[in-house]
Amino acid sequence: MRFGYIAPTFLQGIHRIVNDQDHYRRIAEEIDSGRQDSSVWARALAESGGDADKTKALYIRRRFAALTAGKPTEAADSELGRLRAELRRQLAAQRKQSLYSVIGVPADSSDAAIAEAIDRIKAKSASLDAETRYALEALGDPAAREQFDRRLLEQLSVRKTTPMPAAQLAANETATPLSSALKVLAGVVLVLGIGYLGLGFTKEKSAHEVRIKEIELHKNVVERSVEIADRVVDNQKTAIEASSALREQNAAARESAQLDARMREDKRRLDQAYRQEEYAAQQEQRQQQAEQRRLQMEARRKAAETEAQTRAIRRQAIQDAMARGNFNEAERLRNQQY
Repeated sequence: MRFGYIAPTFLQGIHRIVNDQDHYRRIAEEIDSGRQDSSVWARALAESGGDADKTKALYIRRRFAALTAGKPTEAADSELGRLRAELRRQLAAQRKQSLYSVIGVPADSSDAAIAEAIDRIKAKSASLDAETRYALEALGDPAAREQFDRRLLEQLSVRKTTPMPAAQLAANETATPLSSALKVLAGVVLVLGIGYLGLGFTKEKSAHEVRIKEIELHKNVVERSVEIADRVVDNQKTAIEASSALREQNAAARESAQLDARMREDKRRLDQAYRQEEYAAQQEQRQQQAEQRRLQMEARRKAAETEAQTRAIRRQAIQDAMARGNFNEAERLRNQQY
C-alpha cells in the first residue's frame, strides 16, 4: 500500500521537476535575450528597490509561478475555488491550524494574495523558521498548493466521518440479541478508522518527504538558473566593456591621426609662408642692390661731368690768361690741383 502510493507520487514529482526545468530554461532565455514580461519585470523592479539581483530573483519566481499555473479552464477554476471554500469551512468548523495560518491568509485566497503575503513575510524578516519556510515553499507554488489543498481536505473529511467513541456506542445500545454483533461491528469500524487515519498519516508523511525532496531539487534548479543568468549577465557586461574599450581605442586612434594631419598641414603652411617671406626678402635685397648700383653709376656720371666741366673751365682760364699775355697765371692754372 505505502509503496504503491509513493511510486506514482514520486514519478509525478520527477515529471513536474522536468517541466520546472523547462520553465526555468525558458525564463533564462527571456532574461538572456532581454525579452522579459514587461509587467512582471516592472513589478519585480519596483519591489526590489532597483537592486538588479533581487529584481532577477523576483522575476524568476513570479514568472515561474505564472508558467506553472498555466491557463486553467473556467470549470477547473470554479472547481478549485469550491474546493478551497470547502477547505476554509472545514478548517473553521474543526478549529484546525494549517499552513495558511502560518502565513496569515484564509484557505480560499487567490494565488496573487498568497504571493503578496509571502512577499510581506520575506520583507519583514530575513531569517525564517523551518515551518514558515515550508509554508512559503508549499503555498508559493500554485501546483504544489493545489496538491496540498486536496490532501488537506481529504484528511479533514476523513476526520469528520470518524466513527463515534465506544462510550457513546455503549450508551446507545439496547438490550437486543444484536447488541454483541453491534459491539463487534463498532470495534471493527473503530479499528478500520484508526487504520485509515494511520494510513492517511503515513501517506501525508511520505508525501511530505517527497515534497521536501522536490523543494530541494526545485531550489537547486532555481539557484542554478540564477547562477547561469548571472554568468550570462557578467559575460554580456564583459563584452560590453570590451566593446566600449575598443571604441575608445578607435576614437583615440582617429583623434591622433587627425592631430597628426593637422600638424602636418600647419607645418606645410608655415614652410610655404617662410619660403614666400624668404623669396620676398631676396627680391627686396636684389632691388636694393640694383638701386645701389644705379646710385653709384649716377654718382660716377655726375663726378665725371663735374670733372669735365672743371677741366673745360680751367682750360678756358688758361687760354684767357695766355690771351692777356699773363703766362705766369696760365702756368699757375696748369699746375693747380683740383
